[in-house]
Amino acid sequence: MTWKKKKRGGNKKNRQDAPRERDNTKSHFNDIVRENEAFEKYYKVQNIIPETEWERFMEVNKTTLPTSFRITGSRSNAFELRNVLVNVHVPELNKIQFGDDNKSEAPRSLPWYPDELGWQHSAPRSTIKKSPAFQNFHKWLVAETEVGNISRQEAVSMIPPLLLDVKPGHWVLDMCAAPGSKTVQIIEAVHANDLQDKTIPSGLVIANDADLKRSCMLVHQAKRLKSPCLIVTNHDAAQFPGVYVKQGLTEEKKPIQFDRILADVPCSGDGTLRKNFLIWKNWGIGSAIGLHYTQVKILLRGAQLAKESGRIVYSTCSMNPLENEAVVAEVLRRSRGNLQLVDVSDQLPQLIRAPGVTTWKVMSKENKWVDKLEDIDPKYQKKYAKSLWPPADVGQLNLERCMRIYPHFQDTGAFFIAVFQKTGPITDISSIDDSVSNKNACDTEDASVAETNENDIQTFYEETDMSNDPDATIVDDLSTNDAADNFCVVPIKRHNVDSSKHESHKCPKVEKLETKVEPDEEDDNQMGSQKRTCEEPFIKLETKVENDYNQMGSQKRACEEPIIKLEIKVEPDEDNSQMGSQKQMCEEPFIFLDPDGAVISQIREYYGLSHEFPTDQLLVRSVNERNKILYFVSEPVKRVLQAPDCSRLRVVNSGIKVFTRQEANEPIKCEFRFNAEGIIMIYPYVSKNRVVNFSLDDLKILLSEPTPLIDRFDEKIQKRLKELDMGCIIIYIDPCKERDAIILPVWRAAVSLNLLYRKEERRALELRVSNFYQ
Repeated sequence: MTWKKKKRGGNKKNRQDAPRERDNTKSHFNDIVRENEAFEKYYKVQNIIPETEWERFMEVNKTTLPTSFRITGSRSNAFELRNVLVNVHVPELNKIQFGDDNKSEAPRSLPWYPDELGWQHSAPRSTIKKSPAFQNFHKWLVAETEVGNISRQEAVSMIPPLLLDVKPGHWVLDMCAAPGSKTVQIIEAVHANDLQDKTIPSGLVIANDADLKRSCMLVHQAKRLKSPCLIVTNHDAAQFPGVYVKQGLTEEKKPIQFDRILADVPCSGDGTLRKNFLIWKNWGIGSAIGLHYTQVKILLRGAQLAKESGRIVYSTCSMNPLENEAVVAEVLRRSRGNLQLVDVSDQLPQLIRAPGVTTWKVMSKENKWVDKLEDIDPKYQKKYAKSLWPPADVGQLNLERCMRIYPHFQDTGAFFIAVFQKTGPITDISSIDDSVSNKNACDTEDASVAETNENDIQTFYEETDMSNDPDATIVDDLSTNDAADNFCVVPIKRHNVDSSKHESHKCPKVEKLETKVEPDEEDDNQMGSQKRTCEEPFIKLETKVENDYNQMGSQKRACEEPIIKLEIKVEPDEDNSQMGSQKQMCEEPFIFLDPDGAVISQIREYYGLSHEFPTDQLLVRSVNERNKILYFVSEPVKRVLQAPDCSRLRVVNSGIKVFTRQEANEPIKCEFRFNAEGIIMIYPYVSKNRVVNFSLDDLKILLSEPTPLIDRFDEKIQKRLKELDMGCIIIYIDPCKERDAIILPVWRAAVSLNLLYRKEERRALELRVSNFYQ
């Protein structure tokens, strides 16, 4: 018996009659009634909105949130994109007639965002589909977003990194980083002086998230900025581990402490009503009660990891005081005067904001307002932390220095932000009994609190579990009682992004006879594949040269150069005793290459790599003899990765790709080519021997087809290309002084050229070139 293969697309009549599931889902969201009586009653009693503004507040909450985006990258490149938006797209969009309702408008800059780099627009999909001008704008927006020049980000989400005040050279921890839009802002700040200094930044960014899948999505977002200063980790933020690294000229091992820490914590998310419509249907008080103590623990841990005089920013997308001021008050009290709220009212002057509240109420599971924990039914008291209620000394905590942003202020979502400065070491984080004054509590504090700030980290190795604190009971699963409908804890961290949309895309394969150029995206270490135990000893690679012309699969090695093999040396760890006996599962090891080995020597000689380039920071991610990709990390990242107790960190990803091994059908002198991800970073260190200057017209020819023939270019270009042997070259285009130079990795084959770009990067470059001509 044989089976008849069905044709794709068959039975179209029946398919057309049946509505698509996606359409049903979309209709379902549109049909949600944007009203919730319990929500309105709760916040009216909390009195967070003046009565005169309440009607407007609710009216705006029921409208759809505008789309907002931020122009990223280096300042000159960002200004170039901003000028394209202002001078090309906005004038065309302003000519469109939107109809009588006049709800749609051209993109407008956010008045409070520096240098007009933050924008938003409210055009509906119907307008974008009907208007050619909007289609062109949307095409440009998507192309630049795919290559990392534009970041789609909710407007209020842009505020915490601005108030964090990150400077180049700072060590920064983003405790709850996924999906990564704020991390991207932090990375930009660390790289702010790159064009001036022409050096690799001395700063460090650790982006952490408790969920592994979201950590992988975070990698995709942050990788678009191509920073060697980034480490992505996967930890419970409340128990982020301490790691000792070599610091200073003496290389003394000290625990990592950060200049800046962002704690954008999981929250109930009722400030996102304008985009998460299900909150209208499912809102309840239980989420805030259930998350309160988790938020306290995360912020306390951040306070311990900060340096003295360091800055910490705490933020949520919730309007509930139980997740905001109540958390801030509890952490301030537990820090015993060593943490202070910073007055940032003079920063971002055009941002409309409301001060933090100093009074709030707590609702019981019977939806009754209660004045103290003892008024709760004893059956459910364990579900509530005592810190939910305002403390007796609330007036002394300066909670009005917190910042509240509401939708009706500037057509955004709702947000809460508090900025702290650490003024002293924080070791004793136990709760404070209100019967004892704050002053007396500090006076009777153990003398160890006055010790050096490093104790903040050391003591937390044993103190990360706060579950034994009697005054701050960790909230249990509230769904175990008969009030499950009222107490549904759904911690959310902004809008969940479909991770399937963020999978790495592969470049189109190069069609040429001379050389097979493989896509940059194929990595020795695909995320989530082969794992190892963290207790592996540090591995160092050395290289040797052998005259071994072996077969590589079915394809014979064409190069007559000797094969370079990688030998693995296992060195004993400096201190294995700190690792404990428990094994952790994490990504493959980071194996640093010998800077004097044959691999790096070959690259240095062929490309004229300057001795100023730190080749000791090149690494591979597997123990294969023929590693395909070489990565580069900054010096601070290397220090962390080589720390004796680095096994405490579950590292998901770090490093940018700078060189890729090239398989060729013709003899080539160097089997490594430049990778597009690291070309901008490494260009200042490369000799000009393999650099070819192109004009914009030459660039148009290069982009006209996948492998344009060398004979199509200008005679001077042809002559220069024929002087070079087959292999990787750099194309340099300097359009004008007001724009960033374009630096491209290109494979010079026997009779043609091939741009080593992914299709998304190529598409964005094509749009950029077309804008040059406009």
